Amino acid sequence: MPTPNQATTNKTHETPMLSLRAAVREGSVDVEQRTVELTWTTGSKGRRWSWDIGSYMEELEVSAKALRLDRLNNGAPFLNAHSSYELSDVIGVVEKAWLEGEEGRALVRFSQREDVEGIFRDVQDGILRNISVGYAVHRYEVVEEEDDKLPTYRAVDWEPLELSLVPIGFDDGAKIRSAQTAADYQGQRFNTIFEVREAQQPLDKPAAVANTTEENPMTEEEKRAAEELIRREAADAERKRSLTIRQMAKKVGLGEDVAEDLVARGVSIADASIALIDKAAEKQGKDQPETRNSQATVVGGLDQSVITAKREAMQNALLNRCNPTIALIEGAREFRGMRLLDLARECVETVGGNARGMLPQEVARAALGCDRTAMRAAGMQTTSDFPILLGGGVTRTLRDAYAQAPQTWRPLGQMTTVPDFRATTRAALGDISALEEVKEHGEYKYGKLEEEGAPIRVTKFGKIIAITWEAVINDDLGALTRIPRAYGLAAAETESNLVWNLILSNPNFTDGSAIFVAGHGNLAASGGAINTSTLGAARAAMRKQKSKAGAFLNVEPRYLVVGPDKELEAFQFTSSQYVPAKNSDINDGRNTSLVVIVDGRITGNQWYLFTEAGLIDTFEYAYLEGEPGVFTETREGFEVDGMEIKARLVFGAAWIDYRGAYKNPGA
Repeated sequence: MPTPNQATTNKTHETPMLSLRAAVREGSVDVEQRTVELTWTTGSKGRRWSWDIGSYMEELEVSAKALRLDRLNNGAPFLNAHSSYELSDVIGVVEKAWLEGEEGRALVRFSQREDVEGIFRDVQDGILRNISVGYAVHRYEVVEEEDDKLPTYRAVDWEPLELSLVPIGFDDGAKIRSAQTAADYQGQRFNTIFEVREAQQPLDKPAAVANTTEENPMTEEEKRAAEELIRREAADAERKRSLTIRQMAKKVGLGEDVAEDLVARGVSIADASIALIDKAAEKQGKDQPETRNSQATVVGGLDQSVITAKREAMQNALLNRCNPTIALIEGAREFRGMRLLDLARECVETVGGNARGMLPQEVARAALGCDRTAMRAAGMQTTSDFPILLGGGVTRTLRDAYAQAPQTWRPLGQMTTVPDFRATTRAALGDISALEEVKEHGEYKYGKLEEEGAPIRVTKFGKIIAITWEAVINDDLGALTRIPRAYGLAAAETESNLVWNLILSNPNFTDGSAIFVAGHGNLAASGGAINTSTLGAARAAMRKQKSKAGAFLNVEPRYLVVGPDKELEAFQFTSSQYVPAKNSDINDGRNTSLVVIVDGRITGNQWYLFTEAGLIDTFEYAYLEGEPGVFTETREGFEVDGMEIKARLVFGAAWIDYRGAYKNPGA
């Protein structure tokens, strides 16, 4: 809030996308998952420059209130040196972003493409470690200084847009300065609110007139760096302009001479797109003079970046309408409250169609792509994004429901992946109990790995969700929310039923005996209630477990697993506030370290102890490689007038070892 001696005015200026230096966090590379953790901001203060206000000091507020993380958390691209002209420029994706203290952090996952493999290896080896963060500022708080100091502009509403791996950690200030005017700058632009707090001058002293044209000159080193950056970017931009125009010409069926003419004349990509559309339409008119409603089929001529941004905004507005807790992103407000039919009409017009004079059912069928006649009647240049929009909403709802479903079994087992649907047996330690002495000139002896665990095999589960054109006309949001949510919960329920059946059915292990049996040392001789005595006996039994080689494993229990009938008893004996009935009794302090897991599928008085997953094998649950969790695929409907979304889950589980779990039948 401004102080009494300050006046506040809001000004809106056009600003470029800015960038920050960032870095790969040391030791954070996960080779198996192909992920790396980044620190993308610490809120540092630095010098900036703008066409309207000249030089200033920028300070970034790092807080949940000031930062918009939706774009990063919605799968923002991880780029090669801020380049975004081609699909190959995307080398990964941002998995998640978060704040930790006064630092912004992110986890990115690298692509498995061959052209990215060398980049990922250089990151592993510490050769590539510089990160640049592109961001936009939506609002500054400015307090203009009375002396000659540069004003400090505090960004209180700002948004990271993308992360890039760069050869040199260098911000784009020099590139921006090199543009003599705002019109010369070719990058992204944003409207930024400047909340200016000007210190009031005493009445007897005239206010000083600020020299807005004055700016600190660039150093020779900055000039050279700027010139080199401009040269590289200009060459890169020209190469990509030429390539894009040639590809666009090829897609619309025009010869190389047309493309070469546009390239030689220095025509921009946007102007070339218009010229190619006109030439394609002219060519098609000559080829088909008798066809009245012929339209040029143009895919590459549309500005895909604009279409993608609009699609994201429309999808976000739709999700917000289905679930008001989902925050609106930039640009989504103009689509807020639109009915499904309104969004369908917007999608038709985005790809060059005209829905005026069309009946609601015709608009719906054209937007969904299930009626070619309706598409031709609308004059659409290509298929609309409406199926993608609806499919994204359904997928988001389904996956959110799947992720939020209670799955009590996950801490007990270890996740893995399998390459195919064939049974895979996990290797377990065999006769390796301890290292053996090797005498001078002696030979090392081999230990062995034995296939001891049960074979694990994944199974495919799935259902199809149909979104009909009737649902679009009726504005049936239940088709996008209630039904997909039910499917997401059903996918989680499928996993839970499979795993709990594996635990509770007590199947035979590979040695022919049940998992929980006296011979395995993991079954109580008689059932008993949860108390100091029975928990002590269970701990002792787990401590005494030996490997196949006869080595003590010293298994320590971590989880106390019970059904609803034993829930109160379990929490009593794991609470530090539990008071025994008699002074002679004690509640072992070790019991308070147990984590209670309750599941309704566990009936009666039986209870279990499990060790920490990964320390000692218990069971593994597996997904097909590349498909962890529930996945969706979309296609134009055939059995229905509309579109179909297939929800697929590939999942399996199997016992790997019996030594990490213990069962008491209860009493």
